[in-house]
Amino acid sequence: MSFYDISETDYDTIVGDRQLTLTTSPGSEQLSLRQISSSHKDLDGKIAGNDATGQHKDWNNGALVGWGAQGSFSPDGLVKEWFDMLADNAVAIAASTDNRVDPAGNPIEAVYLTESGLDLKQLVQKFLLGAVAYSQGTDDYLDDDIDGKGLLTANTLAEGKSYTSLERTYDEGFGYFGAARNYLAYTDDEIAAKGGREAYASGYNDANGDGAIDLTAEYNFGNSVNAAKRDRGTAANTNPTDFTSKAFNAFLAGRQIIADANQQPLTDEQLADLQAQRDIAVEYWEKSIASTIVHYINDVSADLAQLGTEGFSFADMAKHWSEMKGFALGLQFNPHSPLTDADFANLHGFLGDAPELDVDAVDGYLSDLQLARDLLQDRYGFDAENVANW
Repeated sequence: MSFYDISETDYDTIVGDRQLTLTTSPGSEQLSLRQISSSHKDLDGKIAGNDATGQHKDWNNGALVGWGAQGSFSPDGLVKEWFDMLADNAVAIAASTDNRVDPAGNPIEAVYLTESGLDLKQLVQKFLLGAVAYSQGTDDYLDDDIDGKGLLTANTLAEGKSYTSLERTYDEGFGYFGAARNYLAYTDDEIAAKGGREAYASGYNDANGDGAIDLTAEYNFGNSVNAAKRDRGTAANTNPTDFTSKAFNAFLAGRQIIADANQQPLTDEQLADLQAQRDIAVEYWEKSIASTIVHYINDVSADLAQLGTEGFSFADMAKHWSEMKGFALGLQFNPHSPLTDADFANLHGFLGDAPELDVDAVDGYLSDLQLARDLLQDRYGFDAENVANW
């Protein structure tokens, strides 16, 4: 059985009633993966390029940019490449033939780190947030380029359901943003799990008071959390951001437009209004990602400024670089991104496919990172003070 090709039967065998490792207090309503996903679904089937319809580019046939030459990998193939690198490290460690060392000559003990400065764990996680969650949300459920799909789904009752097909589609798009249903009840500190009221301070809240956390409605995941992290990072600045409420209020407004249609086809005016709210929601969703890339550009720049000194941490730098790169790769999956194809290629030209670890060449790379930051600041209209301090 291929690790990447799991049948329905194999899925049942592997998943079964295996307990979730995510814990909450009070406990979660769902205790196993099967309770969250009752049907056979996997990341391989959801990743950009492997979904049957709805992609604005042919990701499996040369469209992917940002790792090697354009088209060197498909999104699925890139994840497998990183897993293969991880497997090679694990085999070398098990066989006691692992000779990886960092720039100071110290042994690299973590299996997910490479000598070139990649943190494979972070690359995989952050890339999948883009190639699965962001792609599914923006290029599938919230797009409007295919009749009968996304915002053009029929607003009629789904068979045997109390909601329309369009309501379900829109709700799935919102779900990939990752916000709890009472998102606006949280402070930014609480969403980011950095403090606040006891009942909210871990990034989740028992909103209906039933003594359990519903992971489908009462927990903040993914980019909804990053939006709050970036907002809290500008709270004391002259022009603080508000990515959280801007995105969430637009999602709410769009959902109300659909509900107000009373299970009837949307008029041209209603569809235009829905598209406008979608544009706002996706704009601030993307800004939460782009500002997070800026945050990690700042971190990597600070890390590499210490290269060759006792203050340099190879593991910290690799983690920060890989989060930066993983998030940045995901921007290409939004068909409504303000970045042009040329902008995106330039961005990854500046970031590269690995950090610069030569102390004699690092200054040039640090200059490239600043050019990448300048590009993001310009295209997203970010305030200079916020950019400097994220």
